[in-house]
Amino acid sequence: MRAIRNNFDASQFDAYVDGTVAGSLQYRIQDGQMWLLDVEVDRDYRGLGLKSGLVRNALAEAHRRRLSVLPFCHEARKHVFAHPVFLQLVPAAERQRFSRSMKNVQKYGATRSSRTRRQAPDLAGAAPRPAGKAGNR
Repeated sequence: MRAIRNNFDASQFDAYVDGTVAGSLQYRIQDGQMWLLDVEVDRDYRGLGLKSGLVRNALAEAHRRRLSVLPFCHEARKHVFAHPVFLQLVPAAERQRFSRSMKNVQKYGATRSSRTRRQAPDLAGAAPRPAGKAGNR
């Protein structure tokens, strides 16, 4: 049996297959927006449509709560641009930015997960960030 539940405490939707967590979609809610950050499905459960199910549930929840959506994750972006009803959840001012990234993927045929990951820069000599300035995630 499959089920998808919103795990509010962890800010993620979890997909369960026979009682086991098989995948998750991490999100963040801020300023009336739901940021869709990352979708991951365990190798053993791929091919079951869990990624699209997680994205659909997140989009339905955003709609229900009257939140706009920023699809930072490629899988969410793909789903939003494939279904015009969901595209309406993305603020008009942000649509062009996200659609451009979709065109780049189509043009070059690469996604973040399929490219070789770049080495993180050496930050040994970098100045520390001021206290209280957290990143976007």
